[in-house]
Formats: sequence, C-alpha cells, structure tokens
Amino acid sequence: MKTIKENEKMNKREFLFLYDAKDCVPNGDPFTGEQRYDEDTQTALVSDVRLKRYIRDFIDNNYEDETIFYSDKYGKKTTGMRASEESKKKDDIADNLKELKEKCIDIRLFGTVVAGNKSKSDEYNTQATGAVQFKMFNRTINKVYLPTTQNTTIMVSSEGNAQGSIATFSYLPYGLFSCIGYFNPTTAQENLLKEEDLEKMKIALWNEINIKNTRSKAGQQSRLLIEIEYNDDFYKIPDIEYSICLNNEQKFKYREFNDIKDDLNFTKLEEFLNKSKELIESIKVYIDSFSFEKNFLNLDDNLKEKVKYFTIKGKNIEEIKNEKAGN
Repeated sequence: MKTIKENEKMNKREFLFLYDAKDCVPNGDPFTGEQRYDEDTQTALVSDVRLKRYIRDFIDNNYEDETIFYSDKYGKKTTGMRASEESKKKDDIADNLKELKEKCIDIRLFGTVVAGNKSKSDEYNTQATGAVQFKMFNRTINKVYLPTTQNTTIMVSSEGNAQGSIATFSYLPYGLFSCIGYFNPTTAQENLLKEEDLEKMKIALWNEINIKNTRSKAGQQSRLLIEIEYNDDFYKIPDIEYSICLNNEQKFKYREFNDIKDDLNFTKLEEFLNKSKELIESIKVYIDSFSFEKNFLNLDDNLKEKVKYFTIKGKNIEEIKNEKAGN
C-alpha cells in the first residue's frame, strides 16, 4: 500500500457509515449509563469517542505491529505517563511528538492531547490534531423509544452477608445509525499518516462493531460504509449524514434490518453525489452479503466509472467483481 512521502498529500475524504443496534445500549451516558437520546428528534445518539474506541480496540487486539496510545492494556495512566513510556523526553518536544506519531497509529488518525506533570522530569506537554474526525454525535435514521427493564444483583460483604438489589435501566430496541467522518489531507501529512492506516481504520470499525460481545454492545451490525474522495480540498457535501431517509417511518415500532432497508431512500444521497461528480475523484462502497447488493446506488453513467464496491473479510478488503457481495 502507498505511504505518504514528504510533501505528498492525499485527497480529502468523507466517510458515511451505517450500522444498526438491536436490544442493546450502543452508547451509554458516562454518568448514568443510559443510552444517549435526543428528546427533540426522538433519535438515539452515538458519539465520536465511542466510534474511535471501537477502532482503537480492534487494532490493539489484532495488529501486533501497531501501538495504541490510548490503550486499555496499560491500565489507568495519565497521558503524560503514557507519552514518556512511548517517547522519552527530548530536548525539543517537537521530536517527542514526531516519535509519538511514528509509533502510535491512533495519534496519526485521531490526534492527542498530552498533559504531563510538571513535577516529574520525564513528562511533557504536547498535542496533535487528528487527521480523521467523526461527528461529535451521530443519530439514528429512525425514531426510537427507550423502554425500561430490570435486573437483579447480589453483593456479598466481607462478613459474608449477601444483599440483593434491583436495578432499572433503559435499552434501545432497534436503531439504524448514520455516522459521518472527515479526513483532512493537510493534517494527515503533518501526522505522518499512511494509506494503510486508513485501511486498518476501516477494517477495525467494520469488524469491532460486529464482534463486540459485551452485555451492552452485543446486537450490533455494520451495514454500509461509503468513502468519498474529492479532488478539491475545500469541497464538502452538505448534511450528507441526513441524505438517507425512511419512506415509511413506523414511529417507535420494533423493526429488523431486512424490514427497514426496503424503506431506505437514497434519492437525496444520489442527488448529492451526481451534482458533485466533477469534484469527486472516487467513491468506494463497502457492503456485505446480508445488507446491500453491488450497484444499488442510482448514479450517473460518468460517475459510475468512479465507483467501486468492496467487502471486508477478516483483516482484508476485497473488491467485489460479481453482482452480490461475498460472491
């Protein structure tokens, strides 16, 4: 795969990612544990932090050649402690930042803020902006409700006494999330980011959502990832995360993906893409054999030449040659 050389830039990109969640808590509030929810729009929310955590966890557990700066494997450490572990303090802190970028894929992708303790001689302060940013909060396409349920727990004291309690919590019956990510080529160049970093990011996001088996996250499935590469560093399709709509909104009804996908309307997305065809370098569409078929987007003939369909199998990305994904 191609690596960015000195003074060489990649093109600006946008990522539109759809995944659904069923009978789980896709993104709990850190204070209450309850699923994030917007009462005005009646949609569930998932944060950029949650999406980045998926990516970091998969890379951390599946790529031995990569180092994750914000890794759960190192226990509870400050960023200053982690930075001094990965790059011992140098005379010029800029050299530390460069070394951190070279070592840590999540810093190249998402940036970092290192807050060192001034009382410790080996710690230092530095920061870097991420080349990839996801929208702070990403919403479900469908309107949702959050029913409550209960579970019981038993806590045993040191004296051997047991005390039971009942906890009430809410969960999401079904939600189809539309998430948007942005790739800045100038920042990527500054961060020493490589093309293979983006490849691993896409593989990690797609896979980790599917395999996450914690109690609150089981029941999620990646459905669609569209990567739009522009030939203009300043162009941006407006509100692309809202360009996929539902024709038949069955408010608060429990639905399966096979049911809801028949009501998905891609007309606005197709319109956006067709109107932007002169400014689009390429479009990569990632699907699987369960969700969408190749060429499901209705695009102008001259734009179709810029579109390729792929499937993610394990840690590999394969171009789809036949009509159906996975064949």
